[in-house]
Amino acid sequence: MSKQVPGLAGIIAPVSADVFFAEWWEKHPLHVSRAQPDFYAGLLTKTDVDRVISSGGLRFPSIQLAKDGGFFPAEAFTRTLRSGDEVFAGVPNLDQIRAAYRSGATISLPGFHRAWAPLGSLVERLEAEISHAVHTNIYLTPGNTAGFTPHFDTHEVFILQIAGRKTWTIHPPPLALPHRTQSFDTAPAVSSRPILSVELAPGDMLYLPRGFVHSTATSAGFSLHVTLGVTVYTWVELLFELLQAGKSRDDFRRALPIGFARDKGIHDGLKRDMAELFGRLHDTADYDALVSAFSSRILSAQSAGRGAFESDISCADQR
Repeated sequence: MSKQVPGLAGIIAPVSADVFFAEWWEKHPLHVSRAQPDFYAGLLTKTDVDRVISSGGLRFPSIQLAKDGGFFPAEAFTRTLRSGDEVFAGVPNLDQIRAAYRSGATISLPGFHRAWAPLGSLVERLEAEISHAVHTNIYLTPGNTAGFTPHFDTHEVFILQIAGRKTWTIHPPPLALPHRTQSFDTAPAVSSRPILSVELAPGDMLYLPRGFVHSTATSAGFSLHVTLGVTVYTWVELLFELLQAGKSRDDFRRALPIGFARDKGIHDGLKRDMAELFGRLHDTADYDALVSAFSSRILSAQSAGRGAFESDISCADQR
């Protein structure tokens, strides 16, 4: 891609958005093989990442190291520098990073869209299109190295292979569409047979719905990819808005019966009263206002802190 990825359409091309959301989204992994090594050149290149790491400008936790399924402590590859009275913590030690990388560690750059304008623009476009929260991580892995141990993510994942190659082994989800509060359990993952094993080449894309267990490995060469993570807002979050509306009602603010936790004889009454209360809440709720308020908060969160900075200004008279 010569200039930039134009939102979701550029990520999943040649699959159309309508087909993607109907057949793949939250359902099945999708591998797009393009045979176009420079497809993401306008977004990010190996040279870009090498230059950023070499500059030493990223500070922990914006640069991290991982190996054998775990992350290195910050003190293993960063240092604290002083400049007069100022203290700069988490400054990368490039000698230690180089040594760790050569011994099989993966370099991770979480939230890199905050430091790299093309990725930042992509995140903004995607959030505007889909209304869900988007973030990026960069993963740089040396050759002949296993990546993270089998796990699932609780967000939707789009893998953009920038340079090198990496093999992904994918297992069925032990938990369908896990909520972001539901943790991964290794045991069910390793008991199932893989449903897909694919080597991503530069320019390829792999979509994984949340819950699909995956592990990675490089062969002789290194790998560089961008992970676009989409943390979805679910019906759990929207229904929570309805429950929050209950705080405005005195019948919802009443204390539960004395001794309810130990006296099981009270439970039948609790269940009956709870069903009645929810019925009242449903009958009186202003659903238009709830949906509108929830949507406004999402849009406000997505736009917070964004926009251009202009240095060429003159301040108003401060006298």
